[in-house]
Amino acid sequence: MADWVGFADLQTAQLDKANGRTVDAIDIVSRCEARAAAAQQKARPKVLGIF
Repeated sequence: MADWVGFADLQTAQLDKANGRTVDAIDIVSRCEARAAAAQQKARPKVLGIF
């Protein structure tokens, strides 16, 4: 019985680790997209250097 408990515990840990990677990847992509949008906004040409 202890073997099954150990196996289930290891599988759950692997699932938690995999789910954490998804959240991390979404966070990284969101921050990169925000940074790219900010850079694009800064790089837009201005009319007469004002707008």
